[in-house]
Amino acid sequence: MAGPLRVEHDVEVGRWLQAALGPFGTVGAVVPPVFEAYARILHPATLSTPTGETDAWGAPVQSTREITWAEAAELVGDRAAPGEPWTAWSARFGEQQLAMPDGGWLTEPTGGDIPLPTLTTLTELLLDEHGDAEVLVAVWEGSGLDPSSTSTFWPIDPSLASSERLRRHREAEAAHRELAWAAIDPAVRAAMEQQRLLGLPRERQGRGHVLLRGRLSAFADPAWVETAGLGWREGDWVDRGRTPNAVWPAEPHGAPAWMVATDLDLDVTFVGGSAHLVGRVLAHPSLEAERARPEDPLV
Repeated sequence: MAGPLRVEHDVEVGRWLQAALGPFGTVGAVVPPVFEAYARILHPATLSTPTGETDAWGAPVQSTREITWAEAAELVGDRAAPGEPWTAWSARFGEQQLAMPDGGWLTEPTGGDIPLPTLTTLTELLLDEHGDAEVLVAVWEGSGLDPSSTSTFWPIDPSLASSERLRRHREAEAAHRELAWAAIDPAVRAAMEQQRLLGLPRERQGRGHVLLRGRLSAFADPAWVETAGLGWREGDWVDRGRTPNAVWPAEPHGAPAWMVATDLDLDVTFVGGSAHLVGRVLAHPSLEAERARPEDPLV
């Protein structure tokens, strides 16, 4: 790999994490219960507001901005979902997308990996608190690293015969998929194809993670994604590349000073570490964070 990360072929270096994880459905199932303190970072949601303009098809144009969960609560109140919610957002707000009185929308945070700005902020904080370190990085093998089932919409002249429209659509999808595969480093692809993966929380649950190695300082510049080979591409693509699902210092083995992690189903990121580190996370002006405990439910 030519970028800031390289594939760690010996996935056994991550087995301690499997053994240390807590019960399913708890914070400790994502960041093991071995740290002094924990924080839950809430991924930003999106608020869309009508601009009063329309696009070429006559549809209303919306402006969008990120919004904190505290701001969202001020707008919509408590709308907890009935039954068992799947995400922390649905546990508090009930729905993935909420209609606003002005015709806009409040949309749930993106889940599945750590938002790039959040990772950058945490990296700067960790570098200041603990210094640079060699880190191990777990990245889920699914969305963003598996374009085999991805699809996209391409406008095709409706005056064409249906057979010709279908042919062009298939060609466009094949070209799209080829570009997606090209954005994934061959070493990452080989690790997935050969199943050299770390299952989190365990094997054979569709949760295999490619294990990578690099320096923490690599994540301080958001441009790391451009050469990481994790599915990121130039341009305005609908499907994104991946950021880490877990990052921790490689040494001392099995007893890291800190860990940053999320889960492929989550819309929050957890940090485990010293009380001082977690205190800085909770106080950071660019992070919306809450104190957590390893026995707390995930959502």
